[in-house]
Amino acid sequence: MKDIREPLTFLIALLPASRFKNLVMNLLKHNLHTSASFGPNIVLGKCKITIGGNSLIRPFNLFRNVELRVGNDVIIGSWNWFSAAPALKRHSLFRGEISIGDSCGINSRNYFDCSGGISFGMFSDLAGVRSTFITHYIDTHISKQICKPIQIGERVMLSSNIKVAPGAVVGAKSIVAMGSVLIAEEYPSGSLIAGIPGKVKGPRDGTWFDRVSGPVNQVAKQDD
Repeated sequence: MKDIREPLTFLIALLPASRFKNLVMNLLKHNLHTSASFGPNIVLGKCKITIGGNSLIRPFNLFRNVELRVGNDVIIGSWNWFSAAPALKRHSLFRGEISIGDSCGINSRNYFDCSGGISFGMFSDLAGVRSTFITHYIDTHISKQICKPIQIGERVMLSSNIKVAPGAVVGAKSIVAMGSVLIAEEYPSGSLIAGIPGKVKGPRDGTWFDRVSGPVNQVAKQDD
């Protein structure tokens, strides 16, 4: 089974979401909850897919050589790219893992280099499109590639088109403004982060940070 698991996973992952698909994926040593919805997606190389209860993975994402760990009640949009370089995974503590906590939201058209590891705390939200997460770089002083994980705390709002460098850590209940570039430093909890490079502009509060359900479906009136 080991020799044919990857091509079989590739074929089964292309099927529409169903309990049957989840069952077959589990027979191939993945771990999909019966209530999870894993749409037609591309799974390449050595991947391990774990999806919790009531989570929705929309179609047309690509997963390549990653260990995907999705909690409960998570929504992932379409056209995202999750990948890890096998050579880098061997030297990384997190082994190409991306961990997405309960009730998180990941929108569409984003790129995740998971080689050094990426984690999202529960109730965090990657809004908008075209954000990039990179977890490795070349250290020119020693002429070697280095992996550093990216850590996003709980209840963090990440806006559209941000760039996140290896080693960035965002504290809980923070907002990252649109177009920001986060560098390899720790940003404290409760911050408004903006700019290139990203700097703490002040504290941030609001009811969104204390919600007890995942997606925000209410639409405010224009005069609110």
